[in-house]
Amino acid sequence: MQVDTTNTNPQDIVKNSVSNIAGNSSAGEMSNMFLELLVAQIKNQNPLQPMDGTQYVSQLAEFSNVESLQGIRQNTSSGLDYMSSLTVLEATKMVGQSVDVKANSIALEKDGSVKGLVNLDTPADSVTVQLYNKNGELVEEKELPYSGVGALRFEFDNQDAGGYAVRAYTTTSGVPKQLETWLSGDVERVSVGATPQDILLQIDGLGNFGLTEINQLA
Repeated sequence: MQVDTTNTNPQDIVKNSVSNIAGNSSAGEMSNMFLELLVAQIKNQNPLQPMDGTQYVSQLAEFSNVESLQGIRQNTSSGLDYMSSLTVLEATKMVGQSVDVKANSIALEKDGSVKGLVNLDTPADSVTVQLYNKNGELVEEKELPYSGVGALRFEFDNQDAGGYAVRAYTTTSGVPKQLETWLSGDVERVSVGATPQDILLQIDGLGNFGLTEINQLA
């Protein structure tokens, strides 16, 4: 880097250049640039009014602060890269595990069970879950054992292959209220993009979901 010494004010040379040094330079480049600035400052000082030592110490302290911030930024960047790698690694380990995702329909490729959960944020008199086939016909209905606010799991066993929809609702003082349903499925494949936000889990019978869309391991 060449230092422009046309500025006759030595202090302005440092002030106008410190922000540029802190930009995208490495620690070694920053040190070299500071030495160039220091030489330019001494070279352009007024011989009748030379700078005293305290001014140099002050500028050295300012540069040290910038260098420290640069180190923190580089360490933070390295830490984020490491965390991203760990996230990808953990995501790939989920293949074959069963997870819960927010959904109300599922396609069974073979005979099996339709299972999941509902979350209750307020007390209710009863909780009912219904299973419908692809024609909209009610296949089965269950009233879940109520134990208070929290998660209640359900499962419809021995269902034929095909498409199904799940509806759930609570009843309080005779007034029904629909609930969101979370269905369970096995992670079949993990697609990894450029960042952890691009990671998609392909879940059997349910489709593709991001990591943040998973409620918990089933």
